[in-house]
Amino acid sequence: MGASKDPSPRRRRRLRRSGPAESRSEKVRLRRFGWRWRRNPLRRRTDLVEAWLGVLTAVLFCLAPVVGWWAGQSVDRTLHGVVRAQRAARTLVTATVVPAGAASTAAGKVAAVDDGRQGDILRWTGPDGSAHTKKVSADLEVWRSSGVQLWTDRRGELVPAPLDGATAATHAVLAGIAVGAATGGLVLIFRSVLGWRLMHRRMAFWEREWARAGQDWGHAGAGG
Repeated sequence: MGASKDPSPRRRRRLRRSGPAESRSEKVRLRRFGWRWRRNPLRRRTDLVEAWLGVLTAVLFCLAPVVGWWAGQSVDRTLHGVVRAQRAARTLVTATVVPAGAASTAAGKVAAVDDGRQGDILRWTGPDGSAHTKKVSADLEVWRSSGVQLWTDRRGELVPAPLDGATAATHAVLAGIAVGAATGGLVLIFRSVLGWRLMHRRMAFWEREWARAGQDWGHAGAGG
């Protein structure tokens, strides 16, 4: 095959023009995108407000994750304070199961926790040295290899297990996600409502202008 021929003079001129043409089209696109920011007779006040509203919406939407992170950190500090307070106020004590015969003998002295759940009659000693014998609900029992244990307050009364750190951290993460998502949703709702109001005002303006043009249509000097 022979060597390729050089492009014709017309082809070379067309290739030289292609670069400036692309740059001109890019400038036109940029002008169309930013026409609301430049002074021109077609720009109305609502157009400028809508442009600033878009900038404000973008900034607030980018701040939504920051608000969610701040909320999650606040909830995390609060819940870990609750964890420390509960662990300081509650004590895990060892309990013994009262045998069936002894339980039936002391049935009149046992203060049963009547919550509709089955449980065992347990005997334990509180942190203050007081003795307790009660029918304990199964969800309050902590079974371990050494036996059954119970969470009690300083007077030996039964209390639920204290909040653990993993649960507190999970709740803090979920709270942060919820607050961040809610913030983003409120920003979008705010943008939609204001955009609807601006559109309503723009349509009312156009309606007035069309009514004014209809009155002058065909009169001298009206261009008809």
